[in-house]
Parts: sequence; structure tokens; C-alpha cells
Amino acid sequence: MARWRGFLAELQHQSAVAARNRQRAQAATIREAQAQQRAAERARAAAERARLAAERADARERAAAEREARQMGLDSREAQVASMNADLGSTLADIDSVLEWTLGVDDTVDLEALRQRAVHPPFASSHQAPITAPPPVEVPPEPTFVAPPSPTGMGALFGKKKHAQAVSEARAAFEQQYAAWRAEAAAVPIRQREQRIQYDAAEADRQARLAADHAAYDAECQKRQAQVDAQNAQLDALIAALAVGEKQAVEDYFNIVFGNSVYPDVIQLEIQHSYSPADKELTLDLRLPRPESLPSVRAYKYVRSSDRIDESPQSAKEQRDRYTKLVHAIVLRTLHEVWESDQGSHVQTISLTAGVDHIDPATGQPTTTPLVAAAVNRSTFEEINLARVTPAETLKHLRAVVSKNPYALTPIAISDGVRG
Repeated sequence: MARWRGFLAELQHQSAVAARNRQRAQAATIREAQAQQRAAERARAAAERARLAAERADARERAAAEREARQMGLDSREAQVASMNADLGSTLADIDSVLEWTLGVDDTVDLEALRQRAVHPPFASSHQAPITAPPPVEVPPEPTFVAPPSPTGMGALFGKKKHAQAVSEARAAFEQQYAAWRAEAAAVPIRQREQRIQYDAAEADRQARLAADHAAYDAECQKRQAQVDAQNAQLDALIAALAVGEKQAVEDYFNIVFGNSVYPDVIQLEIQHSYSPADKELTLDLRLPRPESLPSVRAYKYVRSSDRIDESPQSAKEQRDRYTKLVHAIVLRTLHEVWESDQGSHVQTISLTAGVDHIDPATGQPTTTPLVAAAVNRSTFEEINLARVTPAETLKHLRAVVSKNPYALTPIAISDGVRG
């Protein structure tokens, strides 16, 4: 496998596929929306007719309502068929315009555009926010002695002894309270120091965890950057090797070009190629889609009487002509893509063979039937305006050997004489 195929051709191919899929999805969405809108309009009209009919009470009108309901089902089936025909028409149009597809785009691959840049997510950690320091331990308010109120009136005359006793008891209680306060106040610095030690330990643990998260994040960023740097180094090597026409680089470049060439889903095409720097020749071996891989239906029709969808087949001539034109278009498209993308003029001649892999009906063994062979030089091909040609006539002009009936897999005779 080519040394750059893994990271460049696949990247370019996926990009092209994604672009084509977006175009196809947009077209399908529009067709589906239109079909749904038509179906919805018919359904709304039918539902309104059914609703009005259901409001009527007599048997005749109820029967009419039932007919309206059946009509809704028929309308829905017709909408389904309309959507199927729209999809079929789009597919057939895509097959018939394979050559036109490539004429509307520049097949040159800008290798610099494939240069990668490491994209790093923002750093995030559950340990980013500092721990909130707890409220400091404070010395409680110093207690003050409050003597019992002095007796008044008659109590002042007879309650002096009792008041003195109360004062003595209050004083003793205060002394105990004051002693407890002094002990608590004396312990405050120790508690404050313990609080600070616990906070500092928790904050140090947070910072250590945050540092570990930063280290892990930095390692991931370095890994991503290293991968991007390695890819860009491969890209630089490819660009440098391509500039001097190195065999492997030219082959790998066309891997990207062919990987970037997107066909309709029903067309499966494989291209093998090799490059000769001495001759500046590119040898192409195309594996074409089999005839039966193309749609054989011309249109779908809904038969109300039997509630079924029938297929109107294409005639044998339609299928034969469409496949033949597709084979011719694929060959010309491939030649065009090579030379339009070859800005370094590394390829001056192309030797092309196009065939179909299938099971030989005579032996039951896998075989390949060649359908087209051509040897074309650059100057001859660049004189052709593909937007105005008939592909069959162009292949004749290029002295290509073409199957008399590609649809029937009628083989051509391949010999050295084809290189005219």
C-alpha cells in the first residue's frame, strides 16, 4: 500500500464523499419535502371532506365518509409513488451526467490544504476553583458580672441578707463562667492554627490535583500535536517527492485524485494504477460497474384497483444504451481527471484498460472482461472540449478499442497494437 494512502487519500475521499452526500441529501430533502407537502395537502383536503361527511347522520353520508377515508389512503400511496419516481429520476440523471459532474469542478488536489492543525479543547478541571477558607475561629465575648438588683421598699429593710446571698451566688456563678471563658479564649490560637493547617492541607491537595489535571491535559495536547506534526511531515515529504516526479509520490498523488472522484451510489468503480517516470506514462486498470447494477426500472405506477405499485421496465435498448454511454463517460472522465489534476506535468501518456469483474457463465469461475483499451497522449487529449463531445466519437478519435456491446460484456481483443 502506498505510504501516504492511509492518512491523505482517505481524508480527501471522505471529504469528497461528505460534500457529495450533502448535495444528495439536500436534493433528497427537497424532493421529500415537496412530496410530503403534496401528500399533506391531499390528506388535509381529504380529512376535511371526511370530517364534513362524518358530521352528516344518514347512512348515505356515512358511506361517503368511508369513501373519503379510502381516498386518503389512495392519495398517500400515490404520494409514495411520486417520491419513488423522483428518486429514480434523480438516480438516472446522475448516471447519465457522470462526465458532466467532473467538468464542473477542478480535479487538482491542493496538498497544502490538507495540512493539519492541532485543535485542543479548553482546559477544564473540577479542581480549578480555590477552596473557600472557613470563617476564622474567634474569641467569644468576654463575660461581665451582672449583680442581682438591690431590693427596694420593704425588701430593703428585711431582705438584705437574702440579697447578699444572691449576690454571693451570682458572683460564684460568674467566676465559673469567667474561668470557662478564659480557658476557651486561651484555646482559640490553637484552634485557629489547626483550622489553618486543615485549610492549607486541603488547598495543597486541590492544587496538587489541579497540577495533575494540567499535566494530563498537556500530555494529551502534546500527543495531538505530535500526531499532527507527523502527518504534516508526511505531507511535506509527499510534496517534495511529487515536485521531482518520484514514482511513489506520483502514484500516491493519483490515489488522492481518484479517491476524491465521487460517483453516484449505484456506480462502484475501482482504479488501479502505476507510474513509469522514465516514460512519464500512467497505466490505468479500471474495474467498471456490472450492467445489472444500474436501475432497470423506467417508472413506478400505482394501480388503484388492486392497490399495488407496478414497475415499468426500461427497454433492452434503453438499458444497453445507458450502460454503453456510462462506460464511455467513465473512461473519458478518468483521462480528464488525471490530466486536469496533474499540474506538474508528470504524465504525458496514459495506457488505460477498462473491464468488468464477473462470473464466466461458461465456466462458473471469476473472470474479467475487457471492454475498452486506449493509449492516449496528453497533447491530443487537451485539444478535446469534453463539454461538447459525443463520448463514443471521442473514443474513436483517440483510436481506443471499444466493445461492440458493453452491456452484453462482449470483450475486446487487447494487443500491443492499441498503442497507436
